[in-house]
Amino acid sequence: MSAPVARDARRRTLVHIRLIPLAQVTQTDAEAWRRLADRAVEPNVYLDPRFLVPARARVEAGGLQVVVVEELGEWLAALAVTTKPVARRAPGRAAATGGAFMTLHSDRHHPLVRGGGRVAEVLEALLHGMTSVGLPGLVQLQRFPSDGVLAEALATAVGRTPMLMHERRREVTAFARRSSTPVPADQESTVSAAAAGARGGSVAASIVRPALATDHMPTDERRNMRRCVRGLERATGGPLELHDLSADPAADDEFLDLQASGWKGDGTQGGAALRLDPPGLRWFREVVSQFREDGDLHVIRLAAGGQTLWIGYGLRSGGAYFGFLDAYAEDHARYSPGSIGRIAAMTHVFGSTDAPFFDPAFEARYSTGARIFPDRREQVDLLVSTKGLAARSVLRAAPLAQRLSAHASRAPGLHG
Repeated sequence: MSAPVARDARRRTLVHIRLIPLAQVTQTDAEAWRRLADRAVEPNVYLDPRFLVPARARVEAGGLQVVVVEELGEWLAALAVTTKPVARRAPGRAAATGGAFMTLHSDRHHPLVRGGGRVAEVLEALLHGMTSVGLPGLVQLQRFPSDGVLAEALATAVGRTPMLMHERRREVTAFARRSSTPVPADQESTVSAAAAGARGGSVAASIVRPALATDHMPTDERRNMRRCVRGLERATGGPLELHDLSADPAADDEFLDLQASGWKGDGTQGGAALRLDPPGLRWFREVVSQFREDGDLHVIRLAAGGQTLWIGYGLRSGGAYFGFLDAYAEDHARYSPGSIGRIAAMTHVFGSTDAPFFDPAFEARYSTGARIFPDRREQVDLLVSTKGLAARSVLRAAPLAQRLSAHASRAPGLHG
């Protein structure tokens, strides 16, 4: 479905909004989508087509659709949505970014919007045009950044239109900016050389006793991490080693075996190992294959004494890196190999790439994992009335407003 939403008189071009079921994304669509992901003002790997298009074979992605703002064949914005009830006791439905697949597998839901001087204009076209392609006039924007270019553009777009907005909740998530994460000088040169070697072939590049970027951590936590490293080395009989497996497809089976070796491999304990989920396994293999082919996969293994302690996967989109999946050896859980591995992966990213940030993609409830990273970023869940009397009435309804802990405003900011 496609509809015109705006005209640029100077260039006499027409901006369209389209609604594409995920199952109907074409190769041409995927190529335009990828160009958008590369140039997005706020990168989001969870809306990268290499992450999302392979999900169409999964049952929980069945209702997923992509709203697209397009001009002359180029995508200016994209947002993944499903349609669902606003709330249990509230009338009406909403186009929500938090459907079954996105809620389970995506920790960031904000739209991709091409950078440049038209961010607010394009975001306005995306939201205001949803009803023209058959979506409800209410939009649930979940896990939307509360600061930055997108937040400013949303406030501008809502402020100059009849749209209304409520805030439902906000949460603080872990984050790592390059500027907050000084990489030890010896690690930077070693990591760069090792990463270059790994990307040139399938042989893993190794660093013995890799330095870890921990200057941002409290003194007692730095000491504890050093104690854990020494404990792992004593328990395994060898020094800690970092292996860059990014270019090695054989790493995938080693990771899957490690993930299934612990409680995640036991279905009776609620384990969610990929080897227990054939559709999920196929999705994982397709995702990592595409990112590896493009040189945008980051796979790190920590080992000692010939034993694998941790394997972590990161994905690059729009120049930034995002955490994807990881697994650790549960036999050595007392020494926190997961925390050490995540710090090692962050250090490796900043030492071997020019990425502006590393987003570990931890939810706020994972406090143990989140606290080891240097920065925090706030996200908000918003309900936006884009068009229509019914949508505005639902938004203004007192019971709903109480549940959303907000009140209507024509020109809201996102900082409360």
